[in-house]
Amino acid sequence: PLVDALILSLEIALIAATIATILGTFVAIALVRYRFRGGSGVNFLLVLPLTAPEIVLGASLLTLFLEPHLVLLNYNFQLGFATIVLAHIMFCVSYVALTVKARLRGFDWTLEDAAMDLGANPTRTFLRVTLPLITPGILAAFLLSFALSIDDFIITYFVSGPSTTTFPVRIFGQSRTATPPQINVLASMILFASIIVLAVATLAGQRRQRRLARA
Repeated sequence: PLVDALILSLEIALIAATIATILGTFVAIALVRYRFRGGSGVNFLLVLPLTAPEIVLGASLLTLFLEPHLVLLNYNFQLGFATIVLAHIMFCVSYVALTVKARLRGFDWTLEDAAMDLGANPTRTFLRVTLPLITPGILAAFLLSFALSIDDFIITYFVSGPSTTTFPVRIFGQSRTATPPQINVLASMILFASIIVLAVATLAGQRRQRRLARA
């Protein structure tokens, strides 16, 4: 059961982080690149999930899913995998948007103008100029969202339902009686995997800097 719960948490984190990264990146680009009415309101909504207590967010989302006729046209949600993914996307989008916005602060937008002056259309300009330059920020936002999704307990506990149990919820349930030693093994595996990913990313960044210095 612990392994199944861990696999479920990884699946939810991968889906939620991917969708949140796509949505949050476009939101960040729109807020930094353009000036439009309501931009300050969007910024406020992005910060709101970060400042609100998780127990408030969890209770609010539970109310939304149990009484969806208030805003979702009487669509009846069943608490489980889908509601967990939606809840995780909700708070991960804020982290992604703010992380990518920080990367875009020093972006030279004249590079886009130069690319379009040379004949590139907006799509090609974004794919060949903008996206490669902001990829480190996007990758950092994805990893942050992935880690937050795996680690989340309070919001997940509210919206998971009785039949869907993620790894943190499973640990909480089993720790009421006795903590099984398998939890320590799986937690150590997650820790070592995180260290390996961090080490590989650091070495790759240093190698890229040396290559650029030689060029």
